[in-house]
Amino acid sequence: RYQQGKVQVNHKRFMGYTKDEDGNLTIVPEEAEIIKRIYREYLEGQSLVGIGRALEKDGILTAAGKPRWRPESVKKILQNEKYIGDALLQKTVTVDFLTKKRVKNEGHVPQYYVENSHEAIIPKELFLQAQEEIHRRSNIYTGEGKNKRIYSSK
Repeated sequence: RYQQGKVQVNHKRFMGYTKDEDGNLTIVPEEAEIIKRIYREYLEGQSLVGIGRALEKDGILTAAGKPRWRPESVKKILQNEKYIGDALLQKTVTVDFLTKKRVKNEGHVPQYYVENSHEAIIPKELFLQAQEEIHRRSNIYTGEGKNKRIYSSK
C-alpha cells in the first residue's frame, strides 16, 4: 500500500482536512483558514507561543478539540508536509502488535514520500519559507553548529 503511494491519514486529529465517501482527503474551509493564519502569523514574526495564545483568545480549538494550543502543536502544523499536498508515509511504526505501541520510524522500515497526494492548503513556497524561518530562529538561540544559548555562560 505504501509503495503504491496510497495515503492514509488520521483525519480526526488532523486540522484542515476530512475524508469524503471514497476515503480521499478533502479540505474543510473553516479549518484551512486557521492553518493559513498560523503560517501567515509565523512568517510575520509571531512566536509559536504568541500564535497559540491568539488562537486560544479567539476560542479556536485544536484538532483534538482542546482549548489549549501548545507551541509544539503549532510547530507540527508548520512542519507538516501534508499541508502542501504531499505525504511522508510510515513516519511511525508499530513495534508491539499486542499493545499497539508505535515509535518514530528512525530507519526501522522504508519511508515513502508521495507528492501531490491530495489538495494543498498552503503553497509550497510558503511552506519552504516557514521551514527556513524555523531553522533561522533555532540558530538565533543555539548558534549554527553550537549547543550554546545566547545570554548564557554555557
